[in-house]
Amino acid sequence: MIGNIIKNMRLSANLTQKELAEKLNLAYNTISSYERENSQADFDTILRIAKICNFDFKIIDKNNNLIDIKEMSKDMDF
Repeated sequence: MIGNIIKNMRLSANLTQKELAEKLNLAYNTISSYERENSQADFDTILRIAKICNFDFKIIDKNNNLIDIKEMSKDMDF
């Protein structure tokens, strides 16, 4: 499921796996691995991908608060 989300974010930004990997300073096969769900991106990497792709989504925290990812990543230094 997360792999499909990463792929959809990348495609919505019209980026290739290689282009996204370069922006993240990762090997392009790492992006492929995330998308095929052979490995899992950590939360910070998912936030960075969302920010790079200008993708907005919300999550619910453990206290059932709705958190806007775009707002959350705005304050992060990446």
